[in-house]
Amino acid sequence: MIRPSLPKRKRLQTPHDRFFKAMFGKTAVISSFVNTYLFPNSNLDIDYNLSCAIKNDTVDGFLNEFRSDIVYRLFDKTRSLFIYILFEHKSSPDKRTIIQLKHYLNSIENDISEDEKHEGPILIVIYHGRRKWNISLSLNLDLPNPALQKHFSKLEYLLFDFSHTPDEKILGSPQLRLAILGLKYVRTRSIIKKIDQIIVILKEMIDKGDKREVGEYVDDLSSYIDSAAPEDLREKVREKIKTAIITGEKKMSSIKEYFKQEGLKEGIEKGFEKGFKQGTEQGIKQGIKQGIEQGIEQGIEQGIVQGIVQVALNMLKDGESIEKIAHYTQLPKEKITSLQEQLFPRDPGGSDHN
Repeated sequence: MIRPSLPKRKRLQTPHDRFFKAMFGKTAVISSFVNTYLFPNSNLDIDYNLSCAIKNDTVDGFLNEFRSDIVYRLFDKTRSLFIYILFEHKSSPDKRTIIQLKHYLNSIENDISEDEKHEGPILIVIYHGRRKWNISLSLNLDLPNPALQKHFSKLEYLLFDFSHTPDEKILGSPQLRLAILGLKYVRTRSIIKKIDQIIVILKEMIDKGDKREVGEYVDDLSSYIDSAAPEDLREKVREKIKTAIITGEKKMSSIKEYFKQEGLKEGIEKGFEKGFKQGTEQGIKQGIKQGIEQGIEQGIEQGIVQGIVQVALNMLKDGESIEKIAHYTQLPKEKITSLQEQLFPRDPGGSDHN
C-alpha cells in the first residue's frame, strides 16, 4: 500500500491532550462512555478485564506528526470478539481531521492480526471547542470496510460535540461527567462558576464508594486547571477549590501541590493514629498500612463533605432557594435550613434577614 505524503508538522502535546488521555485512559470513564453514548441500547457484554487501551506507538506508525489520542480494544463476551475504538479529541475545528482519521484507520487495520475475530475500528471525535464544528463527517473511503458497516450504516466518524451540549444532557458516571465538564469549561471563563458543580460530582464519587480514586481525579483536574484555565482566573479557581475541598489558609503555587501537601497530610496523620490503634490487635506493621490507607480516604471524604457545605453556604448567600440548593448538593433540606439560620440569624424582633 502506497501511503500519501503529509506535511512535516510536529504535533506538540497540549494540556488538553494530557487531560483527555488521563481521563479517557481510565476504565471507569471508557466503560461509562461506551454504555451511555456508543451502545446505549445494545446487548453487547463488554468484559473490561480483557479490554485495554493500546499505546499510541502501536497506532502511530509512520506518522510521528499525527498521533491519535487513544485506541481501545474491547472484548465482547457475547460474540467472543474484539471491538476496536479510536478516540480523537479536538479543541478547535481541524481541516486535517479526515486525513488523520484515514491514516489511523489504515495503521490500525495493518496491525490487527488476520486471525483475530474483531469489528471496527470505530472512529470517534470528541470536540470541546467554542466554534461550531464544520468538518464533514464522511470519510469518503474508496474501499468500504464491511466490519465497520456492521455497526454503522454510513462510513463516517462519530462526532460528540460536548461544548454545545447542555450540562443537563451530559450523562454517564460521575467520572465521565467530570472528564467532559473539565474539557468543556476549564479553558473558559465559566470555570469559576462551574467548580461548585464539579465539587458535587466529586461528592457523588465518594458516595458511590470511589474514595480511593478521588485524589487521582482531583490531581488530573488540578494539573489541567493550572496549565489551561485563563491565567487571571487560576488563582481564584485555586482558592475556590481549596476552600471547598480542603478548607485551608495557606496559599500554594498550584492546586495539585496544595492537595498533596494539605489534604494527604491530614489523611496520613489520621491514618497513623488509627493504624496504631488497629496495630494493637492486628500487628503494628499491618496497622500502619491500613491506617494510612483508611486515613487518606477519610481525609479526602471529610474534605469533600466540608466542600459541599461551603457550596450550600455560597448558594444561600446568592439568594438561591432551599429546594434548588438541595437539588444540586444533595444535602437534606433540614441541613440547608440549619445553615441558613446560622448564616442569617433571626433578630430579637423575629424578622428574617434573608
